[in-house]
Amino acid sequence: MKNLLKGLFASTAIIGSTLAFAGQAEFCSGFEEGYKSIKGDMVIVPICPVAPVTPIGSTDFREGLKAGMRAAS
Repeated sequence: MKNLLKGLFASTAIIGSTLAFAGQAEFCSGFEEGYKSIKGDMVIVPICPVAPVTPIGSTDFREGLKAGMRAAS
């Protein structure tokens, strides 16, 4: 029984972390594109910040775009 609970917990943790990192990758792609849309293509983009919680009706990429534009301004 304990092994079953450990396996279930491990599976849940792996799935949760995979979803969290997928959102971070999308956010960073949006951040880079948003930053370059203001500063131009020939700039060094700063390190991507940690993605905030995505509001309902938005996407991680869109939130990254907004954050990148704010950072470039």
